[in-house]
Amino acid sequence: MKRKIDLVLGLAALSTAILLTAVASGDVPLGIPGEWVWPRIIEDLPVGGLLIAGAGVAVYGAFAAAGFRSLGAVEVSRRREAAWLFGLVLGASAVQAVVPIGAPGRYGLERWGVIHCYRVCTGYYDVVKEQVGPDPWAFLADYPRWVRAQGAGHLGVHPPGLIAGYCGLLALTERHPAAADLLNSAMPSSTADGFRQVEVGMGMTIPAADRAAVYLATLITLFACAGTVAPLYLLARESLPPQVAWASAILWPLAPAANLFQPLSDVAYPFLSACALAAAAWAARLRSSSDVSTLGGGRPLASVLGWAFLAVVSGAVMGFGMMFTLALLPVGLSVALVVMTTRGLGLTRGLSVIVAIGAGFLGVVAACWLATRSDPFATWAANLANNARFNEGMRGSYLTWLIYNPFETAIAAGLPAFIWAAIGLTAGRRLVPRAAWCTLAVLAIADLSGRNMGEVARLWILFLPPLFLAAGVGLRRLNAGFQAVFVTVALTGVQTLGLQCMIQLVYPP
Repeated sequence: MKRKIDLVLGLAALSTAILLTAVASGDVPLGIPGEWVWPRIIEDLPVGGLLIAGAGVAVYGAFAAAGFRSLGAVEVSRRREAAWLFGLVLGASAVQAVVPIGAPGRYGLERWGVIHCYRVCTGYYDVVKEQVGPDPWAFLADYPRWVRAQGAGHLGVHPPGLIAGYCGLLALTERHPAAADLLNSAMPSSTADGFRQVEVGMGMTIPAADRAAVYLATLITLFACAGTVAPLYLLARESLPPQVAWASAILWPLAPAANLFQPLSDVAYPFLSACALAAAAWAARLRSSSDVSTLGGGRPLASVLGWAFLAVVSGAVMGFGMMFTLALLPVGLSVALVVMTTRGLGLTRGLSVIVAIGAGFLGVVAACWLATRSDPFATWAANLANNARFNEGMRGSYLTWLIYNPFETAIAAGLPAFIWAAIGLTAGRRLVPRAAWCTLAVLAIADLSGRNMGEVARLWILFLPPLFLAAGVGLRRLNAGFQAVFVTVALTGVQTLGLQCMIQLVYPP
């Protein structure tokens, strides 16, 4: 078995080296020429920054290996699990804050402030400053009409959640200058330099309250992305032992897509998708073991209340997410598949879970509608109409993208994790959590639909977390030890650090 593990780790190291060499050579296109290609970074390597980032990856790898070893004990208490999971959230946040230090020039921590201020990258800050006006509630109420006028551009395909979020953060920092000063003083010097670059380059002044609000938006995005390890671990624990759940979660924080697209809001959405899936999976499991006919016993009643609560939470999370992005729509399909494929659940009980999820979804949507007076269904219809025109003008090489998209998805997740996931998927349908299989099915549908012609590493990022469940099963299948975990984490970090030095993702071309 040790020989097989060494072969897998060797394959992971070789594939990572081939990928980085191919990208560095410039001979391999980063997309489909003439349609969508990621631009390249032409900058000198920051040797000192890479050493710091590499050290951070190594420390995180040692922590991940120690947790893997500790959770492999015969008896693992809930307290020990909770302690390691809390540490994992902190460790994930720390390593994602350190990784950008290894990026060249302005592509490091400078982007934490700059990206929010570039209209072509996001545009939400500009909308708040230039179009929302003194009455944000009036703007939100009129949002369906406003978004229809935006056409097929970036702003035209999104609900108003991000604009509302920026409004809230700006109002918070303007009303509490002491908090704004604290945020600005805690800001990394390179991030502050990024704000100054924007002011000089665009001939504008960014008020202290605005800088604090933008920095706070970055921190929220970072913590949401890193915090995805918590619902991912809980999703895994629905059917896997602690050590395998740990192995599934620890690879997420160093996934290339989770780091290279910071601080875009897209990297926060996996937290929502993982929460929705975890709550739905546990709701279905509890529902499959509850007996409605014996509610007088007390314990079955608690089980019923438990699955109903979790189902409502799953729907509420998706409803909240739909205020920010329509990418949560296919997540709903994943959730439905996870529920209906639960062993021993049955059609009637499965439908009862789906109904409870739907109630949670509609409840949040109705609450947002009442609070903002903005019709979400009219907004979504306008978003979908704009999105349908988004790829107009592209040649649309369906077969080419059909082949390219899975490769980019594997690179976005990290080749070492992808290799372990492939091994895990061969273990059989019953050993791999159904969330992984259901997500693969939804990804296949998305790919076959032909509507993804570029940027799948960003657009599909909220589907990546469940795939790491298969990676954890792969490590378990070969009885990998903590040494293999450390090497896998380190290789994933090497891929991420290498790609962020060569590919320009969040900045405009």
